[in-house]
Amino acid sequence: MISIISYGAGVSMWQILLEILAYFSALLVALSFHEFAHAFVAYKNGDPTAKVTGRLTLKPFSHFDAIGFVCLLLFGIGWAKPVPVDFRNFKNPKKSGFLVSIAGVSLNLLMGFLLILIYTLLVAFWPAIFSVSVYGTMLYYFLNYAILINFALAFFNILPIYPLDGFRVVESFAHPENTYVSFIKRFGPFILLFLLVTGIVGLYINNVAFALVDKLVEIFLKLFKG
Repeated sequence: MISIISYGAGVSMWQILLEILAYFSALLVALSFHEFAHAFVAYKNGDPTAKVTGRLTLKPFSHFDAIGFVCLLLFGIGWAKPVPVDFRNFKNPKKSGFLVSIAGVSLNLLMGFLLILIYTLLVAFWPAIFSVSVYGTMLYYFLNYAILINFALAFFNILPIYPLDGFRVVESFAHPENTYVSFIKRFGPFILLFLLVTGIVGLYINNVAFALVDKLVEIFLKLFKG
């Protein structure tokens, strides 16, 4: 099971600092790849807007969003600055819009699966790597957080609420005057804030995204250990 060591007696300050460093490193990597995926797919589909505005990059602070960061600190889930996309540059706006919208979520899921594979392989065949040095401890924290954050970002962003990616997927196929699209585009940020403040998003992430992570880790470990 994926887990992060709980603090208690005997936990040193350097361990706490390593965990904090691992958390923010994993977060920056996950968010950067998420936004880069949007920019890359948009560029490949004919829209250079993200590249021109400096968003076709893996540099973390090019994607920094102040409100998303505050929500991360307050509610445990946040977001990066949305990548600018000009649908007029697409030959097939609906198809390209869908691909751009789903790109970030897809890459986060792919990264999450690959990291679970790496983590479970190490647990099964080289568990000592996590305890032999500071670097091993850092690796343990980083893999755990990177897996959880990538899955959390994917499941959070797929919600069909403006301005998340799930809404963009719905919008890419819906009629311009669709009632749901019009309503959620107007009230989506307030609905999203309500879901964050009440902890509903947290319950959803814990019981769906993290439950899936635990199940996948269990399956891979059984597979590797026989």
